[in-house]
Amino acid sequence: MSRCYNFGAGPAMLPESVLRKAQDALWDIGTGAGILETSHRSAYFDAMMDALHAQFRRIAAIPEDYDLMFLQGGATLQFCQIPATFARPGDTIDCIHTGFWTRNAMRDAAFYAKIHYAYDGAVSNFQHIPRDDEIHYSASPAYVYYCANNSFLGTEFRRPPKTDFPLVADMSSNILSRPIDVRAHSLIFASAQKNLGIAGCCVIIIRRGFLDTCPDAPSMFNYKRLVQNRSMLNTPPTFALYIMKLMLDWIDEHGGLEAVERHNRTKAAIIREAIDDTRGFFTHVGEPESRSMMNISFHAPTPELDAKFVSQAETLNMTGLRGHRETGGLRASVFNAFPVEGCEKLAECIRRFARENA
Repeated sequence: MSRCYNFGAGPAMLPESVLRKAQDALWDIGTGAGILETSHRSAYFDAMMDALHAQFRRIAAIPEDYDLMFLQGGATLQFCQIPATFARPGDTIDCIHTGFWTRNAMRDAAFYAKIHYAYDGAVSNFQHIPRDDEIHYSASPAYVYYCANNSFLGTEFRRPPKTDFPLVADMSSNILSRPIDVRAHSLIFASAQKNLGIAGCCVIIIRRGFLDTCPDAPSMFNYKRLVQNRSMLNTPPTFALYIMKLMLDWIDEHGGLEAVERHNRTKAAIIREAIDDTRGFFTHVGEPESRSMMNISFHAPTPELDAKFVSQAETLNMTGLRGHRETGGLRASVFNAFPVEGCEKLAECIRRFARENA
């Protein structure tokens, strides 16, 4: 059976080369044991973690005064761990609200602090990423929170919002899809299963001065202890970390983040140009300057035609095109490893479907 083009929002497609190496590693990593059987306290895994830390720091251009962690629980665990650590009773967290994921994050953060919406995207039905002059911060928030790429509707910040307060970013769906302005942030977190590998791991990049403000906390909620133990306070998600190392190798092989960004922009343009060519039959979601490079959301004139398009695409070996469960419509997620050939195939399908159903 041939492999499909998986346009789903995650877990995302992996490069064939990574899958082949992982397949071999399940049996033997050169030690007589497979990666799934290898202890996180072994010399092999210890050396791999050193290499993973160093390579991630280099690729992402992480400054020396930032620490890096690879934690369990995915990004959603950080929705509560971050406010539990950096907000005190009576504090305010400022949120730049751009949709589903900021809503969910603030729902959890509200257990620990007051929430102030410095920008509320609901007024534009979340079609718009705000300019700096549209964001109105409170007097002294514990930190400012935003989601860099909103995969549910396909909108994305072109650059970090400007603020003098600590800035926290959820970069789960665009981490390492392009260069990162790490210095603009006090903390960045991202789940792995879109651009970095498979589910089960969350990356944390944290400014050391921000880390120093952490109060004492139980072991697995204590960022300081997690940093001190190189993300191995307990047994880490060993296979997810191994796959992430292979994904970083793949990024290096493809020329680093500048080259990866060019490739990603090409892929998104292929699909968006096809949508434009249908002359309004298919319609983009999001204002032009707010549209995501990772998640292309669009829709046909009716929900029935959306469903028909999804069904027809599946017969052509393209899956995962149904829109987010809360929004409907259509969504093509083209994360780092998604091949350009799949984008070209979808573009052809979009144009043909519009001709046949207009």
